[in-house]
Amino acid sequence: MTQLLAHSYPLRTYDEQSYGRIQMRGADSLALLQRLTTNDMLKLQPGAGCQTVLTTPIGRMMDVLHVVHAGDVIWVLTSRDQGPAVYSHLKKNIFFNDKVTLAPAGRSHHQIALYGNDATSWLASHYGVALANVPLWHAHLHDGAMFVRVAAVGGDGWRVILPSDGTHDSALRTVPTMSDAELALWQIEAGVPAFGAELTLDYIPLEAGLWSAISFSKGCYVGQEIIARMESRGRLAKNLTRVRMSQLHDTPAVITTSGGKEAGVLTRMAESPRYGHIGLAYLSTKIDAEEPLSINGDAVVRCDEHWQ
Repeated sequence: MTQLLAHSYPLRTYDEQSYGRIQMRGADSLALLQRLTTNDMLKLQPGAGCQTVLTTPIGRMMDVLHVVHAGDVIWVLTSRDQGPAVYSHLKKNIFFNDKVTLAPAGRSHHQIALYGNDATSWLASHYGVALANVPLWHAHLHDGAMFVRVAAVGGDGWRVILPSDGTHDSALRTVPTMSDAELALWQIEAGVPAFGAELTLDYIPLEAGLWSAISFSKGCYVGQEIIARMESRGRLAKNLTRVRMSQLHDTPAVITTSGGKEAGVLTRMAESPRYGHIGLAYLSTKIDAEEPLSINGDAVVRCDEHWQ
């Protein structure tokens, strides 16, 4: 989902220290990720990055990883508090002859997100880096730091990985920080799913709209059969959708049809000064697009690709 309406967002940082950072080294690092995750990792070139999904045998999302090829090291960036679990999963799937070593980097490196309309120009001016042409999920390495473009939350988005000795992060520390609630609001406004809400073991990546994180031409990986079958038959059980209501509701909340039939679940909701009471919801593909939906009598309006 993409944000189509432009608004002014101030510059904000978000401390991602609790997000996992794993360094992989060795000739078989990408091959390990290739057989465990959804994207074609063998195509990743130095400086490039991508999203890829760690899935169960039935195609459910364990975590959405951000992988960056930094030359002699492959960075695996996990969701919040998922570093130990992903590290253990990768380690137990290293075969006897695999040339792969893993090293947790949570203590050696800080991770800070920067959002807001002027995020790119601010980083360029304060760190002396040219970032305007860096593609989504790709990285720019500079003087021991790594600047990685991420989904545009609040108009623009970067993830900055810095050595924890403090030599690079003083400028970022001057930018106002954002709370969890403000981050969630900006994510909902941008239609960006989050781990623990929209990205869980209850759903497969296609239902969350993570099509760019999946390769349909690579070889086998864990969960491939289920995901490939759903794509080829065009039979997703549900889709992640933007919705609007007249008031706030506690989440998760069941969405029903006018006849009382369960139609989906509201995963997150926020009161937006720009769009009103908005949220993200998984809606069943079996429900007619014109079918009235509600939560306890409050109408649920589908907004599809933008806030109407």
